[in-house]
Amino acid sequence: MDLNGRCVLVTGGAHRVGKAIALKLAKMGAQTVVFTYNSSEEAAQNTVAEIKSMGSKALAIRCDQSDVHQIQATIENIKNTYERLDLLVNSASIFLTADFFSVTKDEWDTVMNVNARGPFFFMQFAAPLMMQNELGCVINIIDESVQKPALSWIHHGASKAALWNLTKSAAIALAPSIRVNAILPGAVLKPPDWSDERWESNTEKIPLRKLGSPDDVCQAVEFLVKSDFVTGQVIVVDGGSTVL
Repeated sequence: MDLNGRCVLVTGGAHRVGKAIALKLAKMGAQTVVFTYNSSEEAAQNTVAEIKSMGSKALAIRCDQSDVHQIQATIENIKNTYERLDLLVNSASIFLTADFFSVTKDEWDTVMNVNARGPFFFMQFAAPLMMQNELGCVINIIDESVQKPALSWIHHGASKAALWNLTKSAAIALAPSIRVNAILPGAVLKPPDWSDERWESNTEKIPLRKLGSPDDVCQAVEFLVKSDFVTGQVIVVDGGSTVL
């Protein structure tokens, strides 16, 4: 897919990896970059300014994607404003830590609603708008917990595994008009509450003996956007850590 003249949507695009993806899509020539945010109003407006400085139109929409009605309203906003949507990147997620015996019902529901149910309904509501132009692309961001046990954030791992399953199901349900793929990043961006020392220690668990960056994820996004014969697949961007 050539992004010239296209409208794209990145969930969770105000900061971190989501922001890097939104800026990458603008750099690739997207006419309009829409992204959602939940509470990061200042970061969202800064990202809007950066996208506009690259020559693309930009719109930030506040959306708590644990609320299906807000998801539907986001897609309706895009439909009413731009009359099209060509690419959806489901990047927004929530990360809560808890071991097997500590997860509460409310924590389970929160994580599953944001990380699995939210992306599903974004795909469901976006698909008819994409199909109006007979061509669409969806990229879901999952993570290492899909392939490796996540004993310290077990509900997070379950939510991302569900999103990977939904990716494959959607690839079949939405073909041939819409391609649906996933990207599985590894250590590409230091968590805000981690020390530099703890972050650097990750290299010991990575066969390539180096850390990644958001740009590594963006390269995978570009590949999936441009590769019109790829659907239902996952690109692993982790330096080889999931093969250990």
